[in-house]
Formats: sequence, C-alpha cells, structure tokens
Amino acid sequence: MKNQKITYDNFSELLKVIGKYDVNEIVGWALRFCFRNPYESITIVDEKSCVQFMDKATEEFFDLEQGGAKGVDIRELIADSNLPRIIASGKPMIGGIWELRGIRRICSVYPLKRDGKIVGAVGRILFNSLEEIERINGEIQRLKKEIHYLKQKERKEYSALYNFDNILAVSKLMRETVQTAQTIAGLNTDVLITGESGTGKELFAHSIHNFLHADKPFIKINCPAIPFELAESQLFGYEKGAFTGARSSGQAGIFEAAENGTVFLDEISSLPLSIQAKLLRVLQEREVTRLGSTRTRKINFKSIAATNVDLRKLVGEGKFRDDLYYRVARATIIIPPLRERREDIPLYLRNFLERINDSFNTSIKGFSPEALRCLVEYNWPGNVRQLINVLEQIAIRAWQEDRITFQHLPVELHTPVRGPATDRFVPAGSLSMKDQVENTERKLIASALQQTNGNRRKAAMLLNMPRSTFYQKLKSYDMGK
Repeated sequence: MKNQKITYDNFSELLKVIGKYDVNEIVGWALRFCFRNPYESITIVDEKSCVQFMDKATEEFFDLEQGGAKGVDIRELIADSNLPRIIASGKPMIGGIWELRGIRRICSVYPLKRDGKIVGAVGRILFNSLEEIERINGEIQRLKKEIHYLKQKERKEYSALYNFDNILAVSKLMRETVQTAQTIAGLNTDVLITGESGTGKELFAHSIHNFLHADKPFIKINCPAIPFELAESQLFGYEKGAFTGARSSGQAGIFEAAENGTVFLDEISSLPLSIQAKLLRVLQEREVTRLGSTRTRKINFKSIAATNVDLRKLVGEGKFRDDLYYRVARATIIIPPLRERREDIPLYLRNFLERINDSFNTSIKGFSPEALRCLVEYNWPGNVRQLINVLEQIAIRAWQEDRITFQHLPVELHTPVRGPATDRFVPAGSLSMKDQVENTERKLIASALQQTNGNRRKAAMLLNMPRSTFYQKLKSYDMGK
C-alpha cells in the first residue's frame, strides 16, 4: 500500500491489514470520517518530521491548497511542534495543552512504530476542545461550591454551637452545676437536663457534646414539633414503599444520622407513648429498625434529653414510661432558675447589653443603681430568655441615653414613687394597687414628655398610647401645663 492513495474502494484492504473484520459500508464510512473529522485535525509525519498527510481543515488553517502540506517539514508550519520531540523520545503525549496562533488547544501525539523502530508520528488536535473543557470545568467548580455550601449547611445544622466557656456564672450554685455537667460530659452515659423554661438547657446540651465530640454530628430533635404521623419515620427511618409518598430509595432516620455523635431530645416529655416504647429499645440496644423493615441496624450515639416538667410526675400520671425515665435519667443535671442565683444577674445584664448595643447600634454604658437593684430583685419567671427580651425592650426605650435608669424599666418590674428629693424603689406591698398604677403612669408619662421635649403627640406614640387616652391621663394627673 506504499505510495498508494487511500480511497473508499481500498478501505477494506486496509482493514484486512489491521485485522480480520466483517467489513461493511458503515465501517468504511467511519474510517473515512476519521480522516475528514470536522471536530479534530490529524497530521501524520515520517521519521524526518515531513508531513505525509494533513486533513483539509488544517491545510486551510495554514492557507495551503489541498495536498500542499505533503513533504513539508512540520517545523516550517509549526515551529514548536511536538511531533519531532515524540519521534525522538518514542513516548506519547496525551491531552497536552498547545497554543497555535494564540489559540489554546488540547492535543495528543503518538509515535508510529514498525518492528520496534519509529517510522513517524501522528498528531491530533481537538477543535473547540479547550473552550468546552473550560465550560465543563466551570460547571464542575459550580457544583463543587454548591456541594461545599450544602455540606457547610448540613454541618451547621448538625453541629453544636456552644461550649462550657459560653456559660456565664459567678454564683456558687451555677458554678457547681457547670462542674457537674463537665464531669458527666466525660462519661459514656445518657444525660437528662431539667430546668425551667429559659434556664439554658440547650446551651448545656451543646457544651456537653462539644466537650469530647466537637467534630461529630449533633442533631437536635424538637419533640413537640414532630408531627405524630411522621414521628416514627423521622426518628428511625423507613424503607422503600413503607408508606405513600415515601422516597423510592428509603431514608435514614435521625438516630442513624447521629452515628458516633449526639442526639439531643428537647422537651422529651411531649413524645407520645407509642414512640416512647420504640425510643426505649433504641436507647437500650443501640439499634434501630426502619419503618417497613425487619432488619436492625447497630448505631453508636450519646443521648441528651431535656425537659422543663417533672418527668416523675408524668410517670405517676401514666403519661411517661417509667422504664424510659430511668433510662434517659442515668445522669441528671438540674439547672437552677435565675431567682436562686441572683449574683449572676448583673453579669448577664452587662454581657447581653454589650450584644444589644452592637445589634441596635446604641451606646448604653450601664445601669443606674435603682434600675440595677430592681432588675436583680425581680423574680424572672422566664429566666435568662425573659431577661434578654426585657433588656431589648429597655434598650429601645433608652436608645438615646448613655445608661438605663429606673424610668426605662417596664411597669411589671418596678413600683416607682416620687420621694421628697429623688426617686426611690418602694416594695409593692407598701402601696395600694391603684396608687402603684397611678404612680407608674405618672412616671412613664413624665419620662416620655422629657424624651420628646414636651411633644405630646410623639410622647403618646412612644408609649404606644392613643392620643385621646394620653390627653385624659395628662388632665387627670394635672400634668397638662
């Protein structure tokens, strides 16, 4: 076949040389396509790097007539051609980046060998290849960023945010509670955290988890928010076809997702009895059975439960299983209410006021002695959560001031009365209810007028009081002048 022009008629002879095939028309046209491929170029050179074949598109690229490249040294057309280097080394170059007339392309060059001797080389260049690969690479990078975002989101959702350093305490009672929690955090045992609403049960749960397992999943289950009909599937998972609307692949439950980490059962008392029985088995055996399956799966996790009600009382009422209570309460932490550790209140006030200043763009520096005394002596039935809420309200009232005074406090926190020289705090029992209300209203109205420079309309708006009511109060308290 030397010096013979390859035509469609002798493609079958070429195939016989390559190997034994059942040559048909499609194969013949496919081979012809390989030499006329509009998507990539092909150049064949001999051992001296002289062109023996170059496809039409490439010849046109070099402004050559068809067949005009025949016998030309490839280096005359492409000074930095890889073909001579491959002939010299005998090693192929696959998927290299090559720039031709300012355009970057992907190319591959292969040595041609006959009886172990290099007799030439074949070079192929993919047209529009780099642009397509860059497009694909851009898509890959976008997907990587999306996956990273979803992983970060999942990590945030399944991560504990706080540690024991975030628990502020100067009172002996609270410091002892923190020490107990730190001891329990180092043990391989389930934990029950009890305390009134707003005392910081979740803060303790986060801290216990992060004490040893900060890099493991922390999954919170808000028990009252789980729909009754979906509780079992969400907690324990389900198999394909377990119920109408189930995913075709099934789904792992919360306990499986918490493998080697922590499950935080917030307000565990609200779980229905039917779920309590299955939860008991999970806690005892450390294994789950998905809905619609008979196969059990072994899992490893730490359980932290929290409640603001007396579970023992619920056990006596038949609303909570006694065996589950003894399981979740293997180690118990009781968080004292704020009224039993008043020494902590000034610390909380200062700390949260700094945060509120940053959030509200205020510059309140502290509290007057009377305001601080009132805040410390209040019983705070909502504990720390209520304290933060009230402090935010106070900061709004005092947003132009440099400190919080008695007048800025909500009515329910104090009973003000005007003394001969200054305002003073009077215990609620020393005045009638009517006098307490009137004195409070007088003080609030006077403060509002002072803050608005005597503008009655703005003062009424500041107190969130209808103007007609405001004017009636001014008249009845003889404050209209």
